[in-house]
Amino acid sequence: MNHPPNVAIVGRPNVGKSSLLNFLAGRRISIVDPTAGVTRDRISTPIEHDGVWFELTDTGGYGIKDPDNLTGEIEDQIRQAIESANLLLFVVDARSGLVALDTEVARLLRQSSKPVLLIINKIDSASMKTLEADFFPLGFGEGINVSCTQNRGKQELLDAIAANLGALAQIEAATEPELKLAVVGRRNAGKSTLINALAGSRRVIVSETPGTTRDSVDVHVEFDGKTIVVIDTAGVRKKSRMRAADIEFYSFHRAQRSIRRANVVLLMFDAVTESGDVDKKLASYITAEFKPVLIVINKWDLVGSSAEPSQYSRYIEKIFPNLDYVPMTFMSAKNDQNVAETVRLAFGLHQQASTRLSTGQLNQAVEEILRQRGPSNAEGKMVKVYYATQIDINPPTIVLFVNHPRLITEEYRRFFIRQLRQRTILKEIPIRLLVRGHRGKTAASKVDSNELP
Repeated sequence: MNHPPNVAIVGRPNVGKSSLLNFLAGRRISIVDPTAGVTRDRISTPIEHDGVWFELTDTGGYGIKDPDNLTGEIEDQIRQAIESANLLLFVVDARSGLVALDTEVARLLRQSSKPVLLIINKIDSASMKTLEADFFPLGFGEGINVSCTQNRGKQELLDAIAANLGALAQIEAATEPELKLAVVGRRNAGKSTLINALAGSRRVIVSETPGTTRDSVDVHVEFDGKTIVVIDTAGVRKKSRMRAADIEFYSFHRAQRSIRRANVVLLMFDAVTESGDVDKKLASYITAEFKPVLIVINKWDLVGSSAEPSQYSRYIEKIFPNLDYVPMTFMSAKNDQNVAETVRLAFGLHQQASTRLSTGQLNQAVEEILRQRGPSNAEGKMVKVYYATQIDINPPTIVLFVNHPRLITEEYRRFFIRQLRQRTILKEIPIRLLVRGHRGKTAASKVDSNELP
């Protein structure tokens, strides 16, 4: 794997660490909220500055009194980030001035012997520059003044990061992952445990407390010699139980964004807990985005020996009839059982979704489908199908040219897609079917993705 150097953001709670990550990245990655302790896991993103690449990592607030008794786990994540970093950004709050907890963080960073840049955040105007003197006792020099809200100091800070990385700085971006895998599901289904099993370390916090992960966490993993990004997402609960001001409200939307970013989605279920509305909403969103999905039944080791996978499969198929084409796997992330096989299945789904059928293959399948059953309609008009063409992959997108597009019913669309799966390699993935009016074969060659609705 082609690893860029790592730059970790460290500091006490509420000094603006997550704001700094978003500020330098130029987009919202970490959740920013006035509630202390929003960030628990390490959140990372690649950054490019003047042709130099590095990975920037946000961490939880050092010294936070976590309401779910996860303070020790959060600080363990901070120490791991410090240990793996090539450069540390020590963030302090100019408005609050120097406090005792800043001194504790400074002591921790000096013990690491890693290079440190002092970042004095919330210097919102030139008149506030005198506040930097408050932080001289920390022993890290003058510091770099920034204001994430007022867009001050970004260029100076990025220049300083690039200069301090020196020979470690990469001129090329990190290797593009061969698979982006989003892990989604309700709270406490075992998503973070699966991430750690794949990463081979405690990369994200694992706890019996539901809702431990609050943000989407990208974890880079080498698997079978291939680079993959596994996206750990917040556990989802019923939307009716969320308020717009809740941290989990943002987490829910991050989970949706993670689904959109992914090549393949692992929809994870707890084998000893009944599925419910949350699972149905997630499944509905995944299918609406036409994402390949693998149903993962986790904690199978907790199910009695008399239980059969086929029984559970029938249970899932009954609840999710719209996912009847989706493969299912049974695993124990905690015991690392069937984890590797699950990821290999995900690679297979990505390969299917990246397949482009030849015109001959596609139209042969279409002819067979039409011989079995052609489209019908309540108006009694004859619907003629002329030909089909594939215009895109991920998802495979098929355009069907007919004489009366509006007469193709939703029921026939579903029938057509099911039959197409049976007759091609696209057996376990969503297929996007577009119906267009026939405009002649010469016009068909001009159809492209710009014509998608």
